[in-house]
Amino acid sequence: MRIAIKNRERGNYLIESGLCFVVFFTILLGILDVGRGIYSYNFIASASKEGARYAMVHGNSSGQIATASDIQTQARSWLPGVVGGDSATVNTTWSPDNKPGSTVTVQVQCTYTPISSLLVGSWTLQSTSKRLIVQ
Repeated sequence: MRIAIKNRERGNYLIESGLCFVVFFTILLGILDVGRGIYSYNFIASASKEGARYAMVHGNSSGQIATASDIQTQARSWLPGVVGGDSATVNTTWSPDNKPGSTVTVQVQCTYTPISSLLVGSWTLQSTSKRLIVQ
């Protein structure tokens, strides 16, 4: 009689362990996705800062005037390891123009698709950087 009860309990342990592993690995995957998202956002923020810095020192009175495509190239050079970095959009605006004393705004936007996208969907990561043109 005791052997039959222990065999039934052994099956219980197997089912409980399987459910615990599923919950554990789901939580672990979520933590990894959030970490990768923060990693990607950090690079996007650095890309917008670098693009604005490039525009800041390549204004209208410098030897090499920065265009929107130059700034886009400079910002995208910071996104090689970012998930979705190939499809990132870089928008540059000058207020009122690209002369010294004006403001340049660089916005980098990217769609991040986590591994567990079935649970949470895609995220839009965006960073904006403003600088005063000095040259």
